[in-house]
Amino acid sequence: MTLAEVRLRVRDESLARRTFRALEGCPAEVVRVRREEREIGPQPPFETGTMLQVATRRLRLSSERVMRLAQDLFEGGIITYHRTDSTRVSDEGKRVAREYIEANLDPDDYHPRTWEPRSEHVEGAHECIRPTRPADPEELRTMVREGALQTTVTLTRDHLRLYELIFRRFIASQMRPARVLYQEAVLHVKVDGTPVAELELEGVVEVLEPGFTKVLTEYDLPAYGIREAPRLEEGDELEIGEVEVLERHETYPYDQSELVEDMRERGLGRPSTYAQIVEKLFRRGYVYETPRRRWIFPTARGEAVYEYLSSRYEEFVSEETTRRLEERMDAVALGRADYQEEVHRLYLRLRETVDVLP
Repeated sequence: MTLAEVRLRVRDESLARRTFRALEGCPAEVVRVRREEREIGPQPPFETGTMLQVATRRLRLSSERVMRLAQDLFEGGIITYHRTDSTRVSDEGKRVAREYIEANLDPDDYHPRTWEPRSEHVEGAHECIRPTRPADPEELRTMVREGALQTTVTLTRDHLRLYELIFRRFIASQMRPARVLYQEAVLHVKVDGTPVAELELEGVVEVLEPGFTKVLTEYDLPAYGIREAPRLEEGDELEIGEVEVLERHETYPYDQSELVEDMRERGLGRPSTYAQIVEKLFRRGYVYETPRRRWIFPTARGEAVYEYLSSRYEEFVSEETTRRLEERMDAVALGRADYQEEVHRLYLRLRETVDVLP
């Protein structure tokens, strides 16, 4: 088990490897330990952006594939509408969660939350992505096999994997917080009795009240800050086991989940367009994806198109313009602006720009 990570900025990779290899087998003394009880709450149910972030990474599927699976589940009446930027839970959603928790867990675990969205641009009728019935993936599979659930969808393994992510995230959002015993420890690594490095180790040493974690898997827990750590006491001495030297960079390329997350944070795109944007980048040959790490890199065509558009139409392809246009579209949707006036203003500005180009 990896107990801690040491990061050093070095130019000589061979020196770094020799330095760290020398630590193998050395003792590490625990010099300071602090423990406290903490309450950890669940995360809100999925909306489109968070579903794409989690599903593309956990299931190793493209954002386009995830949206197709979600479309099937929605059309089959298995989940609610999957193109939404709302985390709101309706009364019907709370009923679904309550029925499942009371039937399969402890009724006291039920802790309803509405998760009202923070943005004023979210349409009031929309709610989160959630299951439409109190059935976990195994129950859903059984219902379809026995004919208790009539659906037009032929459920594949990928459908059920995505449904499980949606189901567990939603049910957890309607359950009590978890209480854990959290530990922070400082260790001194010694060579010939002399401290040469300080390691910090933190994590959960005991789950006091599982709460919402009852419906999560071990793969879900790190996203909630619940990482297991051994219980330590001052004076304990550990031995440094295998040391692995990893090359780290200041920045890394995007994968699809990070690209969607960045678009959400920058206010670019909408739930209905995240996957379409990514899919079009690939389909038009502007980017490609590495097979193992699934990093996204621009192609020569993508760079050429970007250079052409940014040099000639910078005002219309900038992030700021995109955000401003989406704000005006929201204003139109909310009845605060007239769409004909907005389109006319944009047309005049675009024509003015195009007319002066050589």
